Amino acid sequence: MDARLHLAVDDAAVFRTLGDGAGPEPATLGMLAELAGVDCVAYDLRGPSRGVAERDVRLLRETLAGRLDVALAPSPDLIDRAFDLRPDRVTLVPERREGGAALGGLDARLLRDALRKQILHLRDADIEVAVQVEPELEQIKALHRSEADVAVLYAGSYMQARTGAARRVEETRISDAAALAGRLKLRVAVAGGLDLTAVEALARIARVEEVHVGHACLARAMLRGIDRAVADFAAAIERGRRQAF
Repeated sequence: MDARLHLAVDDAAVFRTLGDGAGPEPATLGMLAELAGVDCVAYDLRGPSRGVAERDVRLLRETLAGRLDVALAPSPDLIDRAFDLRPDRVTLVPERREGGAALGGLDARLLRDALRKQILHLRDADIEVAVQVEPELEQIKALHRSEADVAVLYAGSYMQARTGAARRVEETRISDAAALAGRLKLRVAVAGGLDLTAVEALARIARVEEVHVGHACLARAMLRGIDRAVADFAAAIERGRRQAF
């Protein structure tokens, strides 16, 4: 089974604010990434400049030939924003904390009833729903009861592990959560600031169907170009998949 590469391009909007605001355009970057082989382009809408971010997403919707995923917190206006922007997928993620940092995963157990209501509304509009959670078995069970389409396993603890042993423990957590999600008919993605090495390692987990990257790929693109950067991450996935089976 192949694993698809999803690329978040919202960091381009952050980079744009460091200059005169004229570029780079996330829509242009998304189109180039799509031509380079990215399976889905993503944009995180939790930033402070809501109007600018929604403009970027509308341009992405107009220019992309393939799939568009937007990350949104499950706020009261979630449904209205999703219906207005019409992405192919909404990924539900925690609100950003003060200072801009974000929690890793939603608590799908705590939010189960409200989450299910929002998920069903989105699915009625033919919008696929993914939910980012910590790689814990109880979270996966809650996602299943909420009728989500995709479990996005947050690998933040894996990325923060400083020893091989600690990383193996975190990889096992992700693998166990992915296995349960697969048995419950949820598709499985991994995310969380993944670099090239982590992408190859986590692509070895057989149930992982999507690998979500962002900053590391865009940073590499500044050195090698977006087409080469996407190719490097796709090759890392392929190396990992060869070891998965």
